[in-house]
Amino acid sequence: MIIRTVTMNDLNDIVELESAAFKMTKEQTRNDMIGRFENYPDTFLVAQEDGKVIGHIFGPAFNKRYIEDELYFNNHPNQKDDRYQMILSLAVLPAYRKQGIATKLIEALVQVAKKQKRQAISLTCLPKLIKFYEKRGFHNEGKTSADIPDPTGVTSVNMVRTL
Repeated sequence: MIIRTVTMNDLNDIVELESAAFKMTKEQTRNDMIGRFENYPDTFLVAQEDGKVIGHIFGPAFNKRYIEDELYFNNHPNQKDDRYQMILSLAVLPAYRKQGIATKLIEALVQVAKKQKRQAISLTCLPKLIKFYEKRGFHNEGKTSADIPDPTGVTSVNMVRTL
């Protein structure tokens, strides 16, 4: 397995993975991904095995500590002086889960963020994923103030890992 930055050749694999993981239409996902490839190609990483994308992690740099709704709907280009690296998505194909791929993707993004002199990595997650992220160095900083609920109405929490 290798971890590398995304290319346009990855688009179809990423659309399949992201739309399945987050219950979005493929058309909506395709449009979102093209904008993300263009706006933050250096912080959009893929895990690849045998020529196939098996996982990805991505997000823009941002100058606020927590993710805001706008980051999901408007692509925010990375800026040199942004202090925080956001994670908008971390997804691994079901057949490859529980093999450490998500952890390797997180650690690869940590290295990118450190090289770019970011202060921390920030994400939101559902309460059921808190322990997963805590084991990877993130701290629970409370419920999100943004309106990013799960389809079942569960409020997400802010998780931050200081670099």
